Amino acid sequence: MYKYTRQEVANRLSISTRSVDRYIKAGKLRAKKEGKVVYVKGSDVENILSGSSVKQEVIMPNAPVEENMIQKKSETSSGGGLDMIYKDLRSEIAKKDEIIQNLSINLGRYEEVAKNSVSLIEFKKSQFLLDESRGYLNKEIEDLKTSNDKLTGDLKYEKTSNLLLIVFVIALLIISGTVWFMQI
Repeated sequence: MYKYTRQEVANRLSISTRSVDRYIKAGKLRAKKEGKVVYVKGSDVENILSGSSVKQEVIMPNAPVEENMIQKKSETSSGGGLDMIYKDLRSEIAKKDEIIQNLSINLGRYEEVAKNSVSLIEFKKSQFLLDESRGYLNKEIEDLKTSNDKLTGDLKYEKTSNLLLIVFVIALLIISGTVWFMQI
């Protein structure tokens, strides 16, 4: 029964969805598409999870029947030496299949990282714009410091001139007061 989605199969087998697509294309998993959702046959997922090559079904359309009969005859007639070779080859195939699965998982992860990363050109462009804005801000800061210094100098000048005017007015008041008292 087709009961698992691609994402569920990927999570269950600890592989990427792209690897699930590869398994479907290679014929290791049977799939059925309903609309935009792809469903995978549950027994195929269980066979891959169990890792037993006896349970695995190779899905081939129009598979030749003669090949199976020849294979059965050769298996029955082979001796102990061929069984050893067969076991060695199976273990090598299992190791290489595990390596392929790990590489496929890593490939899926790297594809996600590459998809979510920023390109070098965009990074350089943003860095250039940032440096340009820093230069503009530094220029504005210098302009503000210069105008601040100028305003500070003007303020000191105004304070001293106001102080002199106050002293002058007080002196005039004292002189006018003394002149007025002398006339009385």
